Amino acid sequence: MPLNEEYLTPDEVETALALLNKEEVASKKRLIVFSNDWHKVVKEIELVTQQFTSLEPLKFNLIQIEKRIQDSSILAEDISSKVRHLDKIRGRVSECQKRVQDLLDLQLCSEGVQVAMKNDELESAAAHVHRYLSIDQTKLQRTADDMAQDCSMVTSALKHLQSASNHLRETVSKRFDQASSIEDQKSIERYFKIFPLLGMHDVGLETFVVYLGRLLKNSADKNLKNVLDTSLSSNRASIIFADGLTFIFEEVAKMIEVHQPLIETHYGPDYILKFVALLQVHCDMFSNELLSAFLKNRKIKELLKIMWDESGTNVEKPNSKDIDILIEEVVLILGRYDLYSKFIHKHVNTDLDTKLSNTKTLLNNSKLCCSVQELMGKYLEFERYYMEESIKKAMMMDTIENDDELTSSMVDDVFFIIRKCVMRSLRSGSLDLLCAVINNAINALESDLCIFFGQILNSGYPGSGYFNRFTPDLEKVRQTFLASLNNTEVAIEYSKSLAQTFREEIPSKLIDFNIEKLESCLSDFSRINSLLVTANKNGFKQLQISLIEPKLQSWTEPFYEYNYKMSENEFTLMDSDNPFVQNLILNIGNLFKDFKSKLTPNNYDMFVVAIAVETSVQIEKAIMKTEFNRLGGMLLDKVIRTLINYFSGSSTWPVREKFSRLVQITTILNLERVSDLDDFWNPESGMRFAWKLTPDNIRHILKLRVDFKEDDIRKIKL
Repeated sequence: MPLNEEYLTPDEVETALALLNKEEVASKKRLIVFSNDWHKVVKEIELVTQQFTSLEPLKFNLIQIEKRIQDSSILAEDISSKVRHLDKIRGRVSECQKRVQDLLDLQLCSEGVQVAMKNDELESAAAHVHRYLSIDQTKLQRTADDMAQDCSMVTSALKHLQSASNHLRETVSKRFDQASSIEDQKSIERYFKIFPLLGMHDVGLETFVVYLGRLLKNSADKNLKNVLDTSLSSNRASIIFADGLTFIFEEVAKMIEVHQPLIETHYGPDYILKFVALLQVHCDMFSNELLSAFLKNRKIKELLKIMWDESGTNVEKPNSKDIDILIEEVVLILGRYDLYSKFIHKHVNTDLDTKLSNTKTLLNNSKLCCSVQELMGKYLEFERYYMEESIKKAMMMDTIENDDELTSSMVDDVFFIIRKCVMRSLRSGSLDLLCAVINNAINALESDLCIFFGQILNSGYPGSGYFNRFTPDLEKVRQTFLASLNNTEVAIEYSKSLAQTFREEIPSKLIDFNIEKLESCLSDFSRINSLLVTANKNGFKQLQISLIEPKLQSWTEPFYEYNYKMSENEFTLMDSDNPFVQNLILNIGNLFKDFKSKLTPNNYDMFVVAIAVETSVQIEKAIMKTEFNRLGGMLLDKVIRTLINYFSGSSTWPVREKFSRLVQITTILNLERVSDLDDFWNPESGMRFAWKLTPDNIRHILKLRVDFKEDDIRKIKL
């Protein structure tokens, strides 16, 4: 054997042999299992064979059923073809009967129209023509040809009826014009009913609306003359143009209400929209004449030019009271247009969405709507001018009526103006106009009121320093500062209340499909609230810098005069009568008493909290510069607890948390041993603090205890 050939070792041969033996044993076991189950397999085979035997009759029955279904299908198809043939024959018979009936009706119409025309019975003649027009003349000719008869009778009847219908149309049109010229209402209505019988629906409506337009013009001309001739001393002089426009709308609405049943009955409901569209043209004409007179008489264009004139010329601005009166009339005009548009929608619309869309298109595309939209734009300009000028005037006339008043007159005046303008825009019936006025109001509050408060509060509160003594009217400046601080707090509540009021008082019909748009506008009030809160915080910051911090520094200065490395006798004496804490509370109490009558309850609570914070800061500074023994720490603990109890009783707001650092400092200074700190620091002790002190702070405080050793402090693990 060559050396490079592979060969098996005896061990590998034995291993392979053992595997073969195992497989042989396993195969024998499987063979035994199969042998034992053989009788079951035989039984299953016999069962399947029996089932195949029982399927033979079933197969024969299925073949019989299939044959019967095929026979039934052939029979049904045959019957169906016969039914279709019979139905076709029935249709032809029915069509033949109809053609015969049409021939008979044609003859009757031809004879009847001659008699009716001779007797001047236009309604009867129109009825015969209407029946003739409803017959398919092409089929009449075909019928005569099919019957192989002379169709001269049909041709003659058709020619006669065509001539009669033309003559009847001319007669009705001529007589309608004559009746309308003398305003014979009975005859006008009579001929108006005949037009649709002659297939003249559009002509009838157009002619009738021309007549109504003449009536409307006479009324509108008299109305316009009365409006222009109205004396300025009249009680309704300020709204006379709104009354004039209302008169036109009422006249048009009256025409629609009176003639709608007539048109629906004789012309059909589909012609109501066309009738209103034709009548709206005349309404546009006379309404625009009155609106043009309004713009000219009230000098709208000149007022708008003067209001926003920034050329620097000495032009006298319009008085806000006069603008207010003008705005009321404009809003009244817009409100009357809104009522008119609702009337049109109500009387013209059906349940069909297409009709609703057509009605909206009719009004939106009208000249009157364009004029009203332009007037809305002018209204927004006037409303914005009135709002801004009134707010500026309220700020200029800002006063504090009594010394015991917490706020000035400005806040009430400004929010009254805002509410008045917004609620007034609601009477226009336009959600877009309402949202625009709300946006103008928010911009006015932001650019005028918030900036005004910010300027006063950022200027600072005059303290008792040397330079402040030379400030003229020092008490008045302080009063103005505190009033502005109170004004911001009250303005926040007014702003929230106003937004909620608008949500509640705006009719649901106005916002059913645009609630998101209104909410988007009202949500901007939160921006005003944020600006007012910022101004209020800045005011307290200035109060902190100029008043609270200097006073607390001077009142806590005596802390350094006392020895906190005291004996038991000194501790007993100080414990019963601690002059430092008594004087501090006395001074703070006097400050509270002085400001409680000058601040709103909410601002007073903020003032108390601010003093509590500053007291805590100043005492902590003093503690960090003082040495203590155990008795001194105990005395300090009592001082802090006394202050906490006093501040807690002085405010409805929680203030204990403001002294949490001092409480932790006194806890450290009251330890018997340095190692006792583990009871508070170790998580497993169950007494762990939510520490506000850093490890460096704690080590520094431990060093303030003169009886604690440096080595013990260094061993503490923090």
